[in-house]
Amino acid sequence: MAVSGLLAGCTAAVPGRPVAGPLPVVPTVTCDYSLPADGPKKDVDPPSAKAESEGTVVVEVKTSQGDLEFEFDAASAPCSVHNFRHLVEEKFFEGTACHRLTVDGLWVLQCGDATETGQGGPGYHFDDPDAKTGGYDRGVIAMANRQQAGTNGSQFFIVHKDSSFDPDFPVLGRVVEGMDVIDKVAAGGVVPGTGFSETDGRPVLPLKFVTLSVK
Repeated sequence: MAVSGLLAGCTAAVPGRPVAGPLPVVPTVTCDYSLPADGPKKDVDPPSAKAESEGTVVVEVKTSQGDLEFEFDAASAPCSVHNFRHLVEEKFFEGTACHRLTVDGLWVLQCGDATETGQGGPGYHFDDPDAKTGGYDRGVIAMANRQQAGTNGSQFFIVHKDSSFDPDFPVLGRVVEGMDVIDKVAAGGVVPGTGFSETDGRPVLPLKFVTLSVK
């Protein structure tokens, strides 16, 4: 037998050193980021189809109003967390501002639309069938969509006060630092005539993303 065949899959022992074992295998799921998307967009190549389904992703965020830190749980929404990390690495969010604030009954700050119209996205849609939904308490970050499968893109929202609404939105994780920044924006209120009502529209205090980086 050839030497290469004898050594295949083996690790040589070195006196005084432990034999290295196999690297741990991280479970993955397959995601489809090729679903068509209409409306204005900031084109970006979609992420790879394989998403890790366990582990934590921490994103440091610098904004025009102060610093934030997001902590995402890949097991909670594997396709959505994988997509968010990809968009951060592609600098998709940098230079964009949160376009919607709601301050009555529904308590969220919505961001992630490069066109800042509420209609934009990355040029593709996707589904996240394994995602956890519901439980939208203060600090939660979740994907924004049309409450239909296959309509996730780049938009997400941050809950600034415990809210109760239909469980249709994949939960990415939480804001672990900087909720005072979100509170400041929420306390500033809504610009009249920019949304659905006096309590639902563009925030008076703009929250613009300067840089985002994965720790």
